[in-house]
Amino acid sequence: MKSSEVEFFTTPLTRFAPTIADISGVGAPEFSPSERVEEVKKLVLDKTGKSTVDKVVIYNPDALGAWFVDKYTETFRPLKELSDLRVDYLTMYPPKTPVCFGTMFTGATPEQHGIHAYVKPHLKIDSLFDRWAEAGKKTAMVSVAGQSIPLLFQGRNIDYFLYKSDGAVIDKTVELIHSGEYDVIEAYVMEYDTVMHMTHPKSVFAKSAARRHVRGFERIYNAMKSAYADSDSFLAFAPDHGVHREWYLLGNHGKNIPEDMNLSHFYTVLPKEKG
Repeated sequence: MKSSEVEFFTTPLTRFAPTIADISGVGAPEFSPSERVEEVKKLVLDKTGKSTVDKVVIYNPDALGAWFVDKYTETFRPLKELSDLRVDYLTMYPPKTPVCFGTMFTGATPEQHGIHAYVKPHLKIDSLFDRWAEAGKKTAMVSVAGQSIPLLFQGRNIDYFLYKSDGAVIDKTVELIHSGEYDVIEAYVMEYDTVMHMTHPKSVFAKSAARRHVRGFERIYNAMKSAYADSDSFLAFAPDHGVHREWYLLGNHGKNIPEDMNLSHFYTVLPKEKG
């Protein structure tokens, strides 16, 4: 399907941060818009009977755009079956990783946070990580080292766990969930993005990487279901942008086209077990 045949999604990614702030019981970051994703707030209320949850896990697999999720139905079937809600977002332009994650965790537009290209500055404006820390919520960031999220949001009053591989990130995330020590865990993985750039978005290698991202989600979900039985918890599968194949055949992203700009998040609420 050509880009001209696909419509852009309309819900801006800026609404993610204030919505997550609301359901985690903290104030929204300074540059957040007033609008929320009301379906998310309704989901939490319907499943828990209250407006907030006790535990939040945000899983950030890089570069899995909406078109890819929809095309490879079998790959993403476990994700869709375990999720309660899909929300379609229009990411920020240009759809580059630091631009998009800069917005996702602050609610700010690129004009407000100042990132307009593939650069990774120390982003000092108000973020979800600051609001969680100020509210006394123990927060962990688990990420592949040297990537956008830990560099943009360094120096916060949170615990950082940085590794060389996606597998180590998933292992540590599951370990931290089972510890019960953290109120909020953010986990970033990147294999699909890496492989897509080296081959193309629909290569055998890229599709295998996507399957591993879904298996990582399943492991996180199962860990939460076991470890958070006495808590109301929220899990987000939250990519940052999509991708396309360039004329020179490799995968890329950064254009104002639906393949790069449209992304889908999947949200799950696990209410505490009644005993």
